[in-house]
Amino acid sequence: MKDILKIMPYLLNYKKYVIIVLVLSLISSVFSVISITMFIPFFSIIFGEQELVTTMVPFAFEEKALLHNMSYVISSVIIHYGDNGPIMALVWVAAFLVILTFLKVASEYFEQYFSSPVMNGVPRDIYNKAYAKILDLQISYFSQEKKGDIISRLSTDITEVRQSMVSSFSGLIKTPILLIVYIISLFLLSYQMTILILIILPVLALLTGRISKSLKTSSRNLQNLIGGITVIIEETLSGIKVVKAFGGEKSVLSKFRHNTFLFTKLMNRVNRKQKLASPLTEFIGVFTISIALVYGGSLVLKGEIAGATLLTYLFLFIQVIHPAKSFSMALYNIKKGVVSLDRINEIIDTPVTIHDSENSIPLKEFKDSIEFKNVSFSYGSKRVLNNISFTIKKGQTIALVGQSGSGKTTLANLLPRFYDIDSGEILIDGKEIKEYKLSELRKQIGIVTQESILFNDTIANNIAFGIENPDPKDIEIAAKIANADEFIRQKEKTYQTEIGDGGSLLSGGQKQRLCIARAIMKNPPILILDEATSALDTESEKLVQEALENLMRNRTSLVIAHRLSTVKNADLILVLNQGSIIEVGKHEDLIAMNGVYKKLHAMQLI
Repeated sequence: MKDILKIMPYLLNYKKYVIIVLVLSLISSVFSVISITMFIPFFSIIFGEQELVTTMVPFAFEEKALLHNMSYVISSVIIHYGDNGPIMALVWVAAFLVILTFLKVASEYFEQYFSSPVMNGVPRDIYNKAYAKILDLQISYFSQEKKGDIISRLSTDITEVRQSMVSSFSGLIKTPILLIVYIISLFLLSYQMTILILIILPVLALLTGRISKSLKTSSRNLQNLIGGITVIIEETLSGIKVVKAFGGEKSVLSKFRHNTFLFTKLMNRVNRKQKLASPLTEFIGVFTISIALVYGGSLVLKGEIAGATLLTYLFLFIQVIHPAKSFSMALYNIKKGVVSLDRINEIIDTPVTIHDSENSIPLKEFKDSIEFKNVSFSYGSKRVLNNISFTIKKGQTIALVGQSGSGKTTLANLLPRFYDIDSGEILIDGKEIKEYKLSELRKQIGIVTQESILFNDTIANNIAFGIENPDPKDIEIAAKIANADEFIRQKEKTYQTEIGDGGSLLSGGQKQRLCIARAIMKNPPILILDEATSALDTESEKLVQEALENLMRNRTSLVIAHRLSTVKNADLILVLNQGSIIEVGKHEDLIAMNGVYKKLHAMQLI
């Protein structure tokens, strides 16, 4: 029951359909029972166990009244047709059976019809909720989790929820109703045999419960293993050049085969446990029927029940086996699917640590300055920045230089609140950045990184990313400023050219100029340039540097650079070492200091 409740919040969005399915399941169950029990009076009269009934009794929902009135209808047919009465009664019973069956299957069809929006809508809602949560989560979450495992949860696990859990929705609703209606009918036919059966059936629940518990554990291990396989695939595709260049094919293939071997072994175990539910239920059902046959036969011999009642009872009980098997399988599927739902909920339930404060205010315009005051930051227990303080006036360009690992990129990532600081303050126009709405803070900032991050879409859509209904003319203007329009025009479809996964159909310089065009299109007053030219050849660097200068014009810029030649004209250069600012000044002043900056500059000249 606890497992079933986990999916209830999603089912509540479709309560209209759930109610309709419940009603249709009840109708279908009633028609199914009536189509079976109507044979009792027919057999009783035909076999001579009961005389013809010539009067009706008031309708009541009890065995005697229902059977009496059904006997009256059959008797009336027999009397009306004289010698052909028994044959015509059989025709009437058969016709009535056809009508009931039609109504039953029609109810079952519409039950499935109205189940479809639930079965397909719930996975969609889980998909949307999980994806929306991923967009809300802080950058640090993705540093700690493996991308392949996240992809696995959003693909394989959601598919498993649909196949194992949501597909059981109809069975979980219909089969309990069907079982209840059947058991009530069995009680009405013979309470003695039904009590005996209800004593035996808990054995089924005990056995299936034990198997279901072990199945849940195996399923969790299976889904974790699938996540691990997805991680290997994702890492291989991302690093395929390295794999081939270093001859790592055998190594990654061996690792992959080992994981798929474990997956197959565990999948066999899960399937075998899952398939055990149906034969186990059927065996216990037949075993119970055998007991009912012996006990019911003794009651017939004693004259306590009629032979027709026993035949109908046994036939009705046989009908119980199928929904019991279906319900058992549904419970198995729920156990298997809830494991995947738990894995998805681990993402959905992850707390968002970087969000708007309760009284956050808008940031419509950057007016004056950005100030870092005694800022310190750590990744876990590792201190990365120590008491950083500096101010950027509007329109200034501040450069951050230093060896790798000195904290330059981390410092830049604090301004758009990709991470929150441990201590100190970061102020924009005199207010702490946590006081501003997060979305509006980031609207004021444009970022161009060393890695050209593009999407598998058209050139136009990449330039206008994040902008609703962009003007094509603005896209072209942004591309021209970024020195990208010329190479775009050379493409067959120009701005509607698909650039492939991550811009794989473009050169490094072309990709970087598109990233700059995207920043220009956003038109932010504050820029963060993180080693935007370090991975380019000389010709591409020249074009990109010109584009960057166009981008930086009349904007406030925080520039991270390894190539010191690109920051000579900065208004102020901060030299970082092990998370601390050790030198501050313009290019000429830092050269005159004869310190760390001059050494870095001399090394690059060499």
